[in-house]
Amino acid sequence: MNLIAGPLGAGKTTVINHLLESRPPGEKWAVLVNEYGLVGLDAALIGDDRQAPGPDAGRVEIREVAGGCICCTAGFVFEAYLVLLLQGRPDRLLIEPTGLAALSGILDTLARPGIRESVDVRSVVCLLDPSTLERDLEREEVRDQYEAADVLLASRSDLASEAQLEAFEGWARGLFPPKPFIGRVEQGRLPLELLDHVQGRGAGRSPGNVVAGHPPRDHDHSHAHAHDHDHHHDHHHHAPEPEPTCDADTPIIQRSHRSPLASTLGWICWEELVFDAERVHRWLLDLSKQPGTRRTKAVLRTTQGWRGFNCAGEVEEVRATGHRRDSRLELVIESDTPPDPAELEAGLRACLISSPARA
Repeated sequence: MNLIAGPLGAGKTTVINHLLESRPPGEKWAVLVNEYGLVGLDAALIGDDRQAPGPDAGRVEIREVAGGCICCTAGFVFEAYLVLLLQGRPDRLLIEPTGLAALSGILDTLARPGIRESVDVRSVVCLLDPSTLERDLEREEVRDQYEAADVLLASRSDLASEAQLEAFEGWARGLFPPKPFIGRVEQGRLPLELLDHVQGRGAGRSPGNVVAGHPPRDHDHSHAHAHDHDHHHDHHHHAPEPEPTCDADTPIIQRSHRSPLASTLGWICWEELVFDAERVHRWLLDLSKQPGTRRTKAVLRTTQGWRGFNCAGEVEEVRATGHRRDSRLELVIESDTPPDPAELEAGLRACLISSPARA
């Protein structure tokens, strides 16, 4: 299952049409489209294969939920149609939420008992038009969409200026947690392999922050393109190592990096772990005020829901976040005597409402 999201007018339907045209022969796919208005049009704009010649005719089933967002007001209808489509045992199910939907609410629905056992949520894709990025980022629902996404793509990149594309990629590279894939898409041509780029929600398998055609700074990464080229590259980069996997046996993994300028110390936590909201808030504030700590960022599953924390000294921001893949914390430290990682991890574990079964 994949979610194809983005603001109104980002090109979601165009991408889905391309994916349907590219689906492997013989595979049965289903599409669930959410239309905010009562006059449903999106499903009518998605290609219907019933008139296709040969054995592939009728191998795509399309359902539409109109009159509200499936993350809230149309949630009951969404669940009903979801069950109906899953009963058809499709090889892949694509969900296109309305551009006004909060992806976090949809992912929460998919994680409920009785549903999560029947779905395999893979890459969550968010499309953003670089030409309207500044305006779109002012919207609360757009922030939720890009925070919840695994794959972040500049849509209609063939119509955007190079300055707009560079602004998009610079902004995307600065997101925390980093995105497993950042790229560009032209005319809706999304490569099928990106749908499986992330597998297993909460597994922490982010292979790095890769911008299509542009390796992130200070790293050597393979070129990963979400758009077609008429030329090829005659140079190569080494693929980044995948992150280690968090699970019930290894619920917390420490990650660190040191350089002459600063050091980073962080943890990735299994998505099932829940932190006490007030306790972890106080702990993060105390951390951010320690000498040498320049910045403390975290996205954590708490007793008050998923929360994003951004603390620097006395300045803090705490808000709801659309991220759902795992809990993460990272400190940026400028000090000749960095804090003891074991002591910090003990403090992090003390904020859990229940300790992991294994250390």
